[in-house]
This record gives sequence, C-alpha cells and structure tokens, in this order.
Amino acid sequence: MSNKLISVVMTVYNTKESYLKEAIESILNQTYANFEFIIINDGSTNNVEEVILSYQDDRIKYYKQENKGISASRNFGIKVSNGEYIAVMDSDDIAVPERLEKEINFLENNFEYSLVGSWFKVFPRNEIVKTIKEPKLLDFFKRCWLIHSSVMFRKKDFVENNLFYNESLNCAIDYDLWCRAVTKLKFYNLQEILINYRVEGQGIATKRRDERIKNTINIQQTILDSLTSDNGLQQKIVKGIYSNQKIGKKFSEQIFSIKNSLEFNKKFKIITILGLEIKVLRKIYNKERTK
Repeated sequence: MSNKLISVVMTVYNTKESYLKEAIESILNQTYANFEFIIINDGSTNNVEEVILSYQDDRIKYYKQENKGISASRNFGIKVSNGEYIAVMDSDDIAVPERLEKEINFLENNFEYSLVGSWFKVFPRNEIVKTIKEPKLLDFFKRCWLIHSSVMFRKKDFVENNLFYNESLNCAIDYDLWCRAVTKLKFYNLQEILINYRVEGQGIATKRRDERIKNTINIQQTILDSLTSDNGLQQKIVKGIYSNQKIGKKFSEQIFSIKNSLEFNKKFKIITILGLEIKVLRKIYNKERTK
C-alpha cells in the first residue's frame, strides 16, 4: 500500500451544519490516514467556521477568505496543497471509508492514468450511477462522466499542463476542467461506489439552471471545435452521439478527408482522442502512409 501524501481539498460556502459534519467526518474516518485536509471557507455567513474548528485533528488545514467563488477557492486549495495527489471533496457529500485507499492504490499501480473517479450513489433517492471505465473526449460531449467529489488526480500532471478551474465560471466548473484535461491525460473510473452524492430539493443547481445550460453548450461547442472546423462534420458528430451510433472506421476516414486539415501526426492524435479501437487506427495509419 502507498503511503504518499494526499491533499483533500474541500471548499465550503454556507453548507448546512449537519451536511458539513457528515462530509468532514467521512474524510477523517478514511482507512488511508496519510492526508492533509484543506478546507476553504469561501466567505460563508452561517456557522460553518464553528463546525470546522470543532474538530481537533492536525490533518485539517483551515483557510478563511472573502467570497471569491467556487472555482477560485478550489484553485487556491490546489496551490497551497503539499500532496502528490489531489482528492476533490464537496462539503455536503459523504465518502465511503475506503475511498482514498482504493483511489491512491489504483494510481500508484497504473501510472498511465492521471485521474481516477468512481461510481456513486445519489441520496436520498438511493439511485446508483455507473460511470464508464475510461471516458474519452467525445464521451464527455453527451454528459460528464466524472462525479466531482469522487475524483483524485496527480497534481503534477495537472499543474504542468496548466489545468486549473476556470474562474469565470460558477457552474459546470468540473465539466469544463475534465473536457480540457481529457485531451491530454487519461482517466479511469473504478467500477464501484466510493461516494454518496447528495441531491436535495431546489438547490443551487436548480437556481442556476440557465447558467449551467449555457456553460454546458459552450463546453460542448469547444469540444466540437477542437476536433474540426467543418460544420457539417460537427453536425454528424452530434447526430452520431445522440443516436447511440458508434464512431467507426467510416467516421474516422471522414475526419482524415477534411480539406485544409492539420498535418497527419496531429490528425492521428485526434483519432486517438476519439477512442477508436487500435486495429482501426492501424488500418487508417497504413492507408495514410501509402498516399
């Protein structure tokens, strides 16, 4: 078992006392003990500070600041962290006791991956959400395949690629970050529940629905633009995804045939991002070399 330091980063803004206690205690009671617990109070106006300071645990590092927004707060937590790994935690969710242990062991034994997440259970609805094992860029076009508070990633990989939260966004901040990161790094979801994700009533997601929809549309358009400037092909991509069609050989050959496209090496990288089977890549590669 690894004994490397994990930095658990949690930002708090006016979270209910009972929810915050459950979230904090779910981290303090982890089977993996070598972590620092960075908690950022982002200008809360309720009694969250009293709750946080009631825990006498040297692993907690408490920061208090004026309200700067969730993206800026999470970036601050990453920058002050000392761990080789960053584990994201939301202030109203509950981690299962083995979460940190299982995630760091996966990353320590699978160095090709920079990030690991998991399945999750939505409560109080008691709904289990199963995420796909290795989400690629186009998988994220249809939905976000990572639950934020289940994620652990290698800090070095994200910092070296300048991958931080977009501080101009207040909604879909994780979706935006993952869609940028997945073009450079490999992700994996453990096929088991490691987080209990709280959904309750008319929460922030409902209040900011219009903003979330707008951000999601912009993120999806950025994905399409990163693949091709051909509007017709963009429409085919969208149609293919939402009709559950597989992206196969014919689709990939269309990408190669785009006029004024980038050099082959870059096109080959694009196809890799799409997640095509290696035998398809070999056929296309050999065909391209003979031209």
